[in-house]
Amino acid sequence: MPTIINNRSSLITDPLRNFRFLVTFKPIPTASTATTNLAAATTFGFTSISGMAVTTDSIPYREGGYNTTVHQIPGQTTFAPITLQRGVILGSNQNYEWMRNLFATVQGGGSTRGKEQNFRCNLEIQVLSHPIPSAGETAQNTPSATDHVAMRIEVYNAWPTAVAYSDLNAGDNALLVEQMTLVHEGFNINWAASLATSAAAFTA
Repeated sequence: MPTIINNRSSLITDPLRNFRFLVTFKPIPTASTATTNLAAATTFGFTSISGMAVTTDSIPYREGGYNTTVHQIPGQTTFAPITLQRGVILGSNQNYEWMRNLFATVQGGGSTRGKEQNFRCNLEIQVLSHPIPSAGETAQNTPSATDHVAMRIEVYNAWPTAVAYSDLNAGDNALLVEQMTLVHEGFNINWAASLATSAAAFTA
């Protein structure tokens, strides 16, 4: 009995996986030093990212003499906060330090950061294609030379509005998890044209 094979199915026609991604924090250049205590762009691995959404409000109005329908006009656009979650690793205090520095700069007044220095940061989220390439080991949280970036999301002017940690419970069999919520001022998404498109070919 012959086996039925879908000859139209391939890596090109498969939907993108949601579990292969990397997040890079990019300091915004200022007149003096970089932002968020980052000397250069830094890439982290996260368990999950949620909240990538944009909504435009509708302004309804009625026109005299034309009462059968209500006109709808685009209003203010809102970008939802982004929530990033990861397991706490010894020495991985960057998110908390960012939040603490923000509080000291804007609220507490106890920071030595100058007014020309920016506490905001741009994010680059790379969605990698699957399966995992077999070109050898690379540094942690660094794409290999053969990793194909299927989608690149640029998030602009982000800063943390909340940092939270999971409960400490001696009766649990669980991991300590850190959750950070970022507000931002917009994002842009670029898709790769094909599986041959290199990461450098993306436009910002």
